[in-house]
Amino acid sequence: MKKINYFLIITVTSVYTLITSCAYNEGSTTYQGFEKRQGVDFDIVITRTGDMKTRSENEYSQFASVADADDSSMDSSTPFGLIGIDANTSKVIINNEQVYDNGGSRSVTFDTHNWYGTEELLLSAYYPHVNEIEYMSGNRAYIIPYRQEETEAGPLVSQTVKRSVSYMDVVPLVFRHITNDVGFKICDITYDEQLRGLIRLRKMIAHNVATEGYYIDSIGTDGGKWIQKSICDGIQVFDGNARVGVGSDNELFVGYDHLVSDRNFSSRFYSIPEEIRMGKQYVEVVFDVDAFEYGGQKYPELKNQVQKFPIYGVLPGNTFIYGKQYTFHLGLDLGTLYKSIEFTASVADWNETSAEVMNNIWGENKIYEDNDYF
Repeated sequence: MKKINYFLIITVTSVYTLITSCAYNEGSTTYQGFEKRQGVDFDIVITRTGDMKTRSENEYSQFASVADADDSSMDSSTPFGLIGIDANTSKVIINNEQVYDNGGSRSVTFDTHNWYGTEELLLSAYYPHVNEIEYMSGNRAYIIPYRQEETEAGPLVSQTVKRSVSYMDVVPLVFRHITNDVGFKICDITYDEQLRGLIRLRKMIAHNVATEGYYIDSIGTDGGKWIQKSICDGIQVFDGNARVGVGSDNELFVGYDHLVSDRNFSSRFYSIPEEIRMGKQYVEVVFDVDAFEYGGQKYPELKNQVQKFPIYGVLPGNTFIYGKQYTFHLGLDLGTLYKSIEFTASVADWNETSAEVMNNIWGENKIYEDNDYF
């Protein structure tokens, strides 16, 4: 099979052994007429839009249109896991097989004598490979426990592919993202011109981010869900000293230790799509304010000021959608820190007044989201 290159699509060349006979010798562990071991290659597409297109059943020379495919989500050194069940009996035929990249092509070899009596397989894959999966035969589903290091690697789950055991040379897999990719943009929205441009971002922490959990994927229906019981952590998004731009026209992505204009260089993390609860998930921003003069009075530098941005009430239905990329926009306002005479130190007053200012300038929320698919 000829190797075909497509923009942002991983293609692999086909090297296969075609089954030419299915005669089985009773009492023997080998087939008659062909080798019992069979190599299978995988054509892989990873989607960012959630569209799950693949090669048409009758045309193996080209892919159907796949919008916004993402060829950077799968590390060549990390295997994906493969499970295959008998389409008629739901018996597990391929049990959590590890599939590695071999010189740019992902492939695996199976001992096909174990498939005797099976006509068709339902195949499903997940990345990265996880050792402790559990198959539920009655529901044709499997449970995958994802830890924090595994959610950082993806995770990805493929659509189910149905294949005859007599035609297993190349299996096209389409993986979809099942977590969320989260990042931030920030700017100074202070209304008073004399107080603008004084903010230096020092730290940013996202609190109660769901980073570990269990995913249940149904083989054959291409449906799945996260079990809501998950482990939550605080994630430090930023640690540095960066001047915050004034106005929404000058907002920048938050990088690891500086602010950047390119999303690809921003500080982002994967999170499990969990329900957003009032008072639970929030973003903590720590910043310094430069010394300045206002109304003839000098004000000293302030360090380690804190503002908290609740996530609740920002997303529709207070839920994340699987596989979407979220960029939250934060606006810092010094108007409540200073008055013409005295400093207002109450954190409660800060949040209450800031919310009013944000409503006037940025809409209904102190924080809002801008969604893109992976």
